[in-house]
Amino acid sequence: MTKSADKPQLPRRLAAASIPADADPFDAFLAEPNASEMMATAANSRVTTLLAMAMLQDAMRPADLKRISKAAGLAVVIGVPGPDWVDPVARALNRVGVWGDFLKRSGESRTQDRPDVGCAAVAEALGAGQNVGGISNAPERYLPSNLMALADIRVDLGSPSPRALRSTIRLATGSRPGPIKPGIAAGLPFATVAGCIRRGSSGRACVRRIENASRALSSPPQGLDDVPFLKDCHGYGDEVMRWSQGLVSAMAEVRAGTRHMSSVEERHIVLAGEAGVGKTSFARSLAKSLGVPLHATSVSAWFASTGGYLNEIVKQVDMVFCHAVASGPAVLLLDEIDALPNRATVDSRHRDYWVPIVSHILTALDSAVSGASSSLIVIGTTNFPERLDEALVRPGRLNRVIRIERPDIPAIAGILRHHLGDDLRNVDLGPVAAIGAGATGAEVAGWAKRARVSARAARRPMALADLVAQVAPAETRDYEEVLAVARHEAGHCVVGHMVGSIEVQAVSTVPTGPYAGVTRSRVRVRSSVTRRDLDDYVTTLLAGRAADALWGSVHSGAAGQQGSDLATATRLVAAAHASYGLGGSLAWLGSEDEAMQMVRLDPNFRHRVEADLTALQKRADALVAEHAVVIDAVARRLATQRVMAGEEVRQIIAAMTVRGASDLVAPRDT
Repeated sequence: MTKSADKPQLPRRLAAASIPADADPFDAFLAEPNASEMMATAANSRVTTLLAMAMLQDAMRPADLKRISKAAGLAVVIGVPGPDWVDPVARALNRVGVWGDFLKRSGESRTQDRPDVGCAAVAEALGAGQNVGGISNAPERYLPSNLMALADIRVDLGSPSPRALRSTIRLATGSRPGPIKPGIAAGLPFATVAGCIRRGSSGRACVRRIENASRALSSPPQGLDDVPFLKDCHGYGDEVMRWSQGLVSAMAEVRAGTRHMSSVEERHIVLAGEAGVGKTSFARSLAKSLGVPLHATSVSAWFASTGGYLNEIVKQVDMVFCHAVASGPAVLLLDEIDALPNRATVDSRHRDYWVPIVSHILTALDSAVSGASSSLIVIGTTNFPERLDEALVRPGRLNRVIRIERPDIPAIAGILRHHLGDDLRNVDLGPVAAIGAGATGAEVAGWAKRARVSARAARRPMALADLVAQVAPAETRDYEEVLAVARHEAGHCVVGHMVGSIEVQAVSTVPTGPYAGVTRSRVRVRSSVTRRDLDDYVTTLLAGRAADALWGSVHSGAAGQQGSDLATATRLVAAAHASYGLGGSLAWLGSEDEAMQMVRLDPNFRHRVEADLTALQKRADALVAEHAVVIDAVARRLATQRVMAGEEVRQIIAAMTVRGASDLVAPRDT
């Protein structure tokens, strides 16, 4: 508490002068009758005080500045972006106003900086006709509650405007600063801005320092060199990427001074997903893309780093939030947030311990994320979103839960490319990603790291085989068995290419679930298919069986499973007759599932399906025999490499066609 009688007075016309928005405030200042006296006083004032006074003058109406310059029984609340603003802005406000009581609270004192402390003194001072001022980085949380309720003047300061900077620079240096761009100091701590303005320096040099500090703030924060920017991330899903890209765009506007931080809605979320999907990595990439510091803390670590006593946990929580707020704008990562139990379901024996802790964390979160001076982006992470307290994820706190699923095949390829860096630069990683489908982002990163270690141990550049060895289990089958699998898959690839039914994306001999090898392709048929489209695709499915027969004997490798080649072919032909109207009958007999039941139960229907399958198998046999040389070439390459990209398959087919395989059938237009 500070009494106005204890402080030196700066002539109030410096603070109360009305300055047009497009005018130079220093020119107006020089027009004052006692300008020389005011200059002498300014010369003895701290630069931090001058900057704070210029900001108050810029933010407050001249009428309000005039009102607080005399005792009028006013309640005044000033909100500031962070704790480091409290003292300099308090000094400035103390210079331009007459106060009976003046409170400055930053949350440093747990016993005094509370809404229920000081209310009686505020009431007595206001009742006596004295002005009462309060300044805080979290007014609702730290200032007396009746001061907040009775405030006649409420001002929330943001970053210094060009006009405030110009005035401060000229008062401190006596020279003109030249042009100052809007938003030049956006996001900079108060002490950083004030440190750029130095007596004995030129005005233009001061501006250059602020510009350099702003550029340094925009550069990637320290400690985040190993994570990609959001634009280079893969596998997080559309929802979280839309949210993050919108936040990056909004924060760019805040930094440019065209938008206030308080208008950036929904900047706090919970990321949910199983271990290894990249929740923590996403928060790091977000901080890097925003160009702000990352404060990472684990809720479980609060307990591990203390004795677990209630007062120790509360103090730890306050320290975490205070530190993050002080460096705002910043990203605060609350990892393992499900370590906080749901108050509605917590065991009655532990309720007296947990309820105060959770309630205090909610209060700290409210203060950190709400209010005009809030500049935090808070991200909670959890593997178990269903365990969270409902009050934690309501709008206004962490808002909502966004799930991150395991990456799909293109995302796996992208994650691999990032972690491989310059290794395998010209290699298509799609086939390897296809083998690793279903892995988490952490597992994918581990593949790249271990493949690099393997290559370094062998003292050679990384080869594709190094990566495949990490993604797929070691091959235990003999070469002839692998070659048989490769010919089966090559039969699908070559025949599918020749009849134009599929576009091969990747093919592999790596066992996947119940299958000895896999061909991944994009089917070239549309939602409305002709009978020829369907027959071409079924022929492609049966080509693997044809290759088995040509180079050995037919076996169960193409059948047995619900999604096997033979099962899929049977289902499509049955549906052609019963569901699609492509089997010589216009009658709709049922769905695809019902068509398969008819195959099992209706001998006549089964005979029609069998006849079509037999004819299409003969066509597949003929095509495989016709293109056996090409199929074998693809197969032998595949047996050696274990994986091949679709483009590599197409290159082999094209090369062998050019060399004179004149009987090859060119793909037809579809």
